Amino acid sequence: MLPTIPADVAPGWYYLWVGVAVLITAISKAGFGGGAAVLAIPLMALVVGPAEMLGIMLPLLIACDVLSNLHYLGQYDWSRLRWLAPGALGGVILATTILWSLRGMPPSQFNQVMTAVVGGTCLAVVALQTYRLTGRAVPALPSHPASAMTVGFVAGAVSTLNHTAGPIVMIYLLQEKLEKRVMVGTLLIYFFLINCSKLPTYLLLPMANGAPLINAGTLRDSLWFIPLIPIGTLIGAWMNRRVPEKPFTMIMYGVAAVAASRMIYQTAV
Repeated sequence: MLPTIPADVAPGWYYLWVGVAVLITAISKAGFGGGAAVLAIPLMALVVGPAEMLGIMLPLLIACDVLSNLHYLGQYDWSRLRWLAPGALGGVILATTILWSLRGMPPSQFNQVMTAVVGGTCLAVVALQTYRLTGRAVPALPSHPASAMTVGFVAGAVSTLNHTAGPIVMIYLLQEKLEKRVMVGTLLIYFFLINCSKLPTYLLLPMANGAPLINAGTLRDSLWFIPLIPIGTLIGAWMNRRVPEKPFTMIMYGVAAVAASRMIYQTAV
C-alpha cells in the first residue's frame, strides 16, 4: 500500500519533502553536516503533521543509527556514555509524562501544541548552532559526570518530544575535545540507545486520536522511505571528502529556521 498522504498535501510535495528529510538525516548520521538533521524535523512535520512525523521518523532514525554505527564500530568513549545514558533515560521518562498529560486533548488541539513544541525547539536548536558556528564560544560545562548526566537528561527529553537533540549532545562532546571519529561514534551509539529507549513510549502510549505514535499506518509509511537511508549514508561519506561542511550546514540551518518559523506561524493564525 502507498503511504498515507494528508488530503491537503499534493502527493508530489509529500514524496519530495519526506524523501529530502530522510536523506538529510542519513547524511548527517554519516558524520557530515554537524546537526543539519534538525532540518528534517520541520520539513517532514509540514507535510505529515507533528505527531505523525514523530512516529514515522523514529524507525527511520534507528535504521540510520544501525547503518551508520557499522562505520564506527568500537570508536566511542565509554567514560562519557556511562553518564550520558542514565541521564537520557530520565529525560525520556519526563517527556513520556508530558505526552501522557497531553493525550486527553482533542486531536486538533494536540496537533497545535505539538506543532508549537516542534517548531519552537527547532528554532532554539538552530539559534544555538548558528551562534556556535559564527565562532562565538558556547559556555562550557564543568568536566564532571553531573554535566554528562544533565546533558543526557535534556537531550533525552528533547529527543522524545521532537527528535532534535543531536546538536545538544554534539556541543557537549566538542567541549570534551574528543577525536572526531570517536566523537561521531559516541554520538551515534548514544542516539541508538536513546532512540531504542523511546520505543515503548511510541508503541504503547495512546495519543489524542487513541492510537500510539507508532502504529500500523506510520510503520507502513516508514518502510517506504527506508531505501533512502543507505543512499544518504553513501552521500554523507562522499560529502565528507569533497564538500566544505560549514557552508552546507549554515544553509541547512537557514532552511530549518524558515520551516520551523512557518510551523509556529501556523499555530498563531
